[in-house]
Amino acid sequence: MTTEPPCRICKSPSPVFYRDARTFYKCPNCWLIFTNDLLDKILEENHYKSQWETTEPEFWENQTTALLSYIQKYLTPKRILDFGAGSGEMTEELKRQGHEVTALEQMRDGYLKDQQYPHLFDAVVAVEVIEHLPNVWEELEQIEKVPAPEGVIVISTGLTNPFIELPNAVEHFKSWWYKDDPTHLSFFCNHTLGVMADIGDYTIDIFGDKLFVVRKGN
Repeated sequence: MTTEPPCRICKSPSPVFYRDARTFYKCPNCWLIFTNDLLDKILEENHYKSQWETTEPEFWENQTTALLSYIQKYLTPKRILDFGAGSGEMTEELKRQGHEVTALEQMRDGYLKDQQYPHLFDAVVAVEVIEHLPNVWEELEQIEKVPAPEGVIVISTGLTNPFIELPNAVEHFKSWWYKDDPTHLSFFCNHTLGVMADIGDYTIDIFGDKLFVVRKGN
């Protein structure tokens, strides 16, 4: 008998949801869809670096402007941590727009837990990062230590909201391009984020199907 693996968010035993080259599970409690099929580290790094080579300056200008518009709903940021900075293009665009930015790219800089920053940050931005994390809570516990008391954590990822509650959700997931990236491990929806807010004592504001803002406490 195959043991159902624990959900990456709430630890509930999770049955198989869909199989192709990888096996995906769906948590019956928080509705996270996840896989435990991870790439070899060398293949993973090569995949990331190949993605960095295909970006365009205009894309990052638009992405950064949009991201700042969400942060400015809460505060005017001075110091920003770009968590999972990748090629550094967003870091540079944030600097160009007048912000003091620290980039953290694990493959280059190591883990957040090993950093010793001289100050706290007004905002931590994690653009297309959380879906890659095999240990979501471990990373969030480190991230929540670095914002200032009124600071915010802004996370973007593709959410499963458009189809997660549909009777044929599996068919939608099967054709969803976002799950085909071999480094994408976890897929969240509004319900998942609600459970995360309860577990982590967070306030989570959700904007559309691609972005949410996390603040500590209610």
